[in-house]
Amino acid sequence: MRAFVAMRNYIATTTRTEAELAEIRAKLALLEQTGRDNAEAVSDLSEDMQKELDNIYQAIAALSVKIPQADKSRNKIGYKTDNDK
Repeated sequence: MRAFVAMRNYIATTTRTEAELAEIRAKLALLEQTGRDNAEAVSDLSEDMQKELDNIYQAIAALSVKIPQADKSRNKIGYKTDNDK
């Protein structure tokens, strides 16, 4: 009789342990998938951010191009002194 009781307890414990292990495995798989999704989101964000930074750098480069100076041979407008002649 004791052997049957021990077997019943072993089976009940094993079944409960297997169920807990299956639950832990499922949670671990969910965490791994969430981690992969987060890594992909960060990668996409960094690619988008890099594109935006490239656009900003191009705009700055376009603004830093020197504008040709006006023709200096023109007569100045305004009050004229003897030095301006």
